[in-house]
Amino acid sequence: MKLQERIRNYFKKRKTLSIVFDLIFYLLILLLLIPGTRKKVAPVFIRTFLHAPISIVPSERVMLSAEDYRWPLKDEDGNPVYLSRFQGEVIFLNFWATWCPPCRAEMPGIQKLYNDYKEKIHFVLVTQEDPQTVSKFLNEKGYTFPVYFQAYETPSQFVSRTIPTTFIIDRDGGIALTHKGASKWNARKIMKMLDELVSGS
Repeated sequence: MKLQERIRNYFKKRKTLSIVFDLIFYLLILLLLIPGTRKKVAPVFIRTFLHAPISIVPSERVMLSAEDYRWPLKDEDGNPVYLSRFQGEVIFLNFWATWCPPCRAEMPGIQKLYNDYKEKIHFVLVTQEDPQTVSKFLNEKGYTFPVYFQAYETPSQFVSRTIPTTFIIDRDGGIALTHKGASKWNARKIMKMLDELVSGS
């Protein structure tokens, strides 16, 4: 069958809405293949398919040790901060980078979660990047959640070859959730879980 006939048959058999979706899909694929647009398009594409992660049941929770809490970080001003500063409280710990499309995809959801829970839980977003690069990125995007920089080797409980990776730690130092990859962090399921952790129920 000739190409022209195939095209004609395609338009005859497909509904207008299906054709529009097909064109959008192929356009996104094309944009993802172009290096100059990949960084901007990929997060939007990934964000479309984000969903909330599954929590860990209490009996399976790994507990942090005193050594884990002694993990040193640096804040945006270069001041030393130990994870122990937040011990006894619920912690949202996230490893990320500005160059990582999945990280960028989940950032709007993290910002929304931060807006709702910044008075109830501690947000610790950790990166290994240059502070100036991170500061520029945060300012451009209007993100206000706190960012920390690695000053020492990551505790074994948090080691992951994947970014983003997120841990939610309960008041007792138990890892209530571990999730590798991007997620929809402002989902109702997550907010319900955080409410329960904050209230201790």
